Formats: sequence, C-alpha cells, structure tokens
Amino acid sequence: MTDQYQGGYGSSEQQQPQQQYQQQQQQQPYQQQQYQPQPQQQQPYQPQQQQQHQPAPAGEFYSQQAAAKATGQGVQSVDSLSANEFYVEVNGQRVSGVFAVTGLSSYKLKMEDDKPVGMDFPPIVITKMVQQDPNLVFNQWTRETVAARGTRLPTRDIAIVAMDEGVETRRWVYRNCWISSIQFSDFDTALDFLIEEKVTVQHGGVEEVWPQR
Repeated sequence: MTDQYQGGYGSSEQQQPQQQYQQQQQQQPYQQQQYQPQPQQQQPYQPQQQQQHQPAPAGEFYSQQAAAKATGQGVQSVDSLSANEFYVEVNGQRVSGVFAVTGLSSYKLKMEDDKPVGMDFPPIVITKMVQQDPNLVFNQWTRETVAARGTRLPTRDIAIVAMDEGVETRRWVYRNCWISSIQFSDFDTALDFLIEEKVTVQHGGVEEVWPQR
C-alpha cells in the first residue's frame, strides 16, 4: 500500500508542473503577439507631426525645388539666385546685421488710362537687428532722419548685392534714398529673439547692374 500511495502521489506531482509549463508555453506566444504591434503603431506619429510644421511651397517651381532639396538631386544645376546670399551697402559701406530686404524691384511703369505715363518707384523695406553703436552707417542715417523732424531729409544711395558662393552676380542701386518709416518688433519677456527694426526707404530710381563676365 505504501508503494501504491507513493507511486500515485509521485505521478500526480509530476503531472501538475508539466501541465502548468504547457499552459505557459501556449499563453506566451499569444501575449507576445499582442505586445509587439504597439510600438509599430506609434512610430509613424512623429514624422506626421513634423510635416505639419513645414510650410507648403508656393508654386510649381518651388515645389520642384523643395522635392529636389529633399532628395539631394538637381539643386546644384539650377541657374538662379539664392535668397540668403546677399548684403546691403549704404554709400558704399557694407551694413551688418541685415535680416531681409523686401519690395525689391527694378522696373515698374506708372499707368493712366491703360497708357504708360512714367515710372513708379515703390519703396523697399530693410529688416535688420537693432545695433547699439551710434557710429554705424545705418544708425548715423537714422539719427539724422529723426533729428530732421520732417524737414529736408538726409539721403543716401543703397545697393542690394546678390552673391553666389562669394561672387557678386548682380546689384540693385537705389539713388537718393530717404527713410519714411522706422518700426520695431515687440518686446516680450516670453521670447528670446533679437529686436528687429524695419526701415522703409523711398527712393528716386533704381539701376540694375550686371557684372561683366
């Protein structure tokens, strides 16, 4: 009776761990199948968020240019000007701290009754950082303008010079320029940007100069 009891007890003890091990083996692949797809569903989320913050290119040419830039193909073969390669001169002196120039134009007719009656000279706007040195060429000009208080305003000649890998490719020379408006960006404790000044410049005409090659 002792052998039967021990044999029966031993067989029941051996079967119980085997059944538990088999159940764990059957459940384990099922748990892994549920866990693995979760990170795969979250991976495409970040690239979609980055694409939403990129401004859509305007126009067919800019769409092709953006696609070529993304793939690294065709950008070097474009015979054009780069928007970030330029500088500004005032009376032949190069101006530092210029961010942007808007309103650049070399030709605009003044029309009356659908007939040209002369030339129109739209203003340009130069956006630059606020600089503290009063002896800088632009600061001298703006100080003289403010001191004039609407009387005869001081004039300068301005040149917008386009560059291509350090080589001058074209310049627009504006004659008899005078400042009609100076505006500053907002002071804001929540921002760490540099304060900008936008200088609106009127002029008496522009000459477009092409370098000799």
